[in-house]
Amino acid sequence: MIATVTLTATFGYDGSRAWVVSASGSHSMESGWTYSNQSISKSGGTANLTADIKSTTGLGAFPVDISLTCSKDGDIS
Repeated sequence: MIATVTLTATFGYDGSRAWVVSASGSHSMESGWTYSNQSISKSGGTANLTADIKSTTGLGAFPVDISLTCSKDGDIS
């Protein structure tokens, strides 16, 4: 595994709708890889994290795109 990326979000819920109160990201990388351009957005009941993982030895680059959603029924996915 070259990286572990975690999106943590806190949701508000009033029984009929959900919203993102706060969201943050963390990561750990294997040596030889870099993590950059992290961006976290919040829209309604969804928090989204995007970032880039790149090899320092020319093995390639990978996009990161993680979402957490709290539905209007209070289900988190």
